[in-house]
Amino acid sequence: MSYFETLKWGADKMGVSLSNHTIEQLVQYLDMLQKWNKAYNLTAIRDADKMVSLHLLDSLATLPFITGQNIIDVGTGPGLPGMVLAICLPDKNFTLLDSNGKKTRFLTQVKMEMGLSNVSVANERVEKHARQGEYDHVTSRAFASLEDMINWCLPLPSANGNFLAMKGVYPEDELLQLPDTVTVQTIQPLSVPTIDAERHMVIMTRKG
Repeated sequence: MSYFETLKWGADKMGVSLSNHTIEQLVQYLDMLQKWNKAYNLTAIRDADKMVSLHLLDSLATLPFITGQNIIDVGTGPGLPGMVLAICLPDKNFTLLDSNGKKTRFLTQVKMEMGLSNVSVANERVEKHARQGEYDHVTSRAFASLEDMINWCLPLPSANGNFLAMKGVYPEDELLQLPDTVTVQTIQPLSVPTIDAERHMVIMTRKG
């Protein structure tokens, strides 16, 4: 199957509805990621077929949880899941934050080449981010432990906002380390076609 067909098949399997134009944009993003990765080592995964599974389809599993308007993806790396979500949801606003300059330069290039007006790129540490209390969702995928994520990102969500942390196996030990500043709302298992490994979404809200 072509990358287009694999993405379409995978999205359908997950119950995610994507237009042909959106899938074409995801393939364009994948092409740019491959090119830049050769020179700048943005991700350890080199094989494009694996990138489709482990990066794009994995990121698409977050889509059903994005109900708000303003989203920040912390430790976004080369835009996972933030850039993937921004391509799929052009009517929502995404801030993609990473302290690695190579990765944010790549994201800026993607934003420019693809004309993504709903994306802002922030090259900084999350603790320094000025827009506190403004986000409906704070997303992260393999960014840090749950404890570190909450300690660094606690001020970011709005009063009704939440934290969406993508994890692999059920993070039992990490849940025990969580500070009492947050409540775990739910932990949902995710099914990602082509990935034979556990995936979970941990949804948390700030107390008070």
